[in-house]
Amino acid sequence: MRFKTLTIIALFISAIFIGCGGNDEQAPTDPKELLAFLEAKIKQNPKDAELYYERGRVLLELDEVTDAINSLTQAISLKSGEEKYHLLLADAHLRNGKVKESYADLQEVLNINPKNIDAYLKIGEIALFSRDYNRSLESIDKAIELDNLNPKAYYMRGYLFLEKGDTTEAIRDLRKTIDLDNEYSQAYELLGLLFINRNDPLGVEYLTTVTTLDPNNTVALYALALYYQDNNDVEKAETFYNKVLTINPQHSDALHNLGYIELTFKQNPDKAIDYFTQAIEVSPNNIQALTNRALAYEQKGDKAAARQGYTDALSIAPAFAPALEGLKRLGK
Repeated sequence: MRFKTLTIIALFISAIFIGCGGNDEQAPTDPKELLAFLEAKIKQNPKDAELYYERGRVLLELDEVTDAINSLTQAISLKSGEEKYHLLLADAHLRNGKVKESYADLQEVLNINPKNIDAYLKIGEIALFSRDYNRSLESIDKAIELDNLNPKAYYMRGYLFLEKGDTTEAIRDLRKTIDLDNEYSQAYELLGLLFINRNDPLGVEYLTTVTTLDPNNTVALYALALYYQDNNDVEKAETFYNKVLTINPQHSDALHNLGYIELTFKQNPDKAIDYFTQAIEVSPNNIQALTNRALAYEQKGDKAAARQGYTDALSIAPAFAPALEGLKRLGK
């Protein structure tokens, strides 16, 4: 995604210079080379606001946030009425943890253009993650008022209602999102998780759509695996857990759950111990894996290893009932 974005920037910049006085200089696509290219152009044209803006975009792509802010500020000092300059500066300030400054940038966008939907949505997003739900909803509703066919606005409002615990309104807005954009993966994901947590098969349909749109979405794959495990379809559960591990071999919960299947469904404590050990190597504080590995040792008759495992679990959570019960069974 970064390469694609920078390529678009480079092509845009190339178009500027190819169209000026017969200059056919080609902008590079490598981000660092593109930055050097822009620096050279700025030296030649120090009053060109667009060059400072493009430099700011590249610097943000390179995670040079403070320098990006400086470059965008220079662009605005040269040409203050450009909405996109203030929008990008809002993103840069937010990346730097400066929420107040980001709000101010977005307000400046609205001063220039009171109908800028992107500014309303960005304000709504910042307020949402700051848990300022009233401000967020007000801003999102304004965006919908300006464009009632904007899928992102409905998705954000659905997410907001979900955060507030109003699942009825959340489902309504998330369904509206996919009505407007049938490839909006994040909306399918939230709907899928909502329904699958109710053990509703409709969640499987939504999450399956997610995996079609985004085959590397481990959240959806893991949720499907857990659903099938909870419904005793071990074969499908294993299939989805293994898909998760193909994408992320360090997924501790998937490793643990494969171990759990070996221990409880297949009565294979040796293989279960192997999975639990892998889960613990990835996440040493995975208390479920520590406890269930101890249980597997207990089933094998290795009381010393079991006792140590339960003790290790209790060192993390002294009141963890399954580990306490395990020690009690072992006579301690």
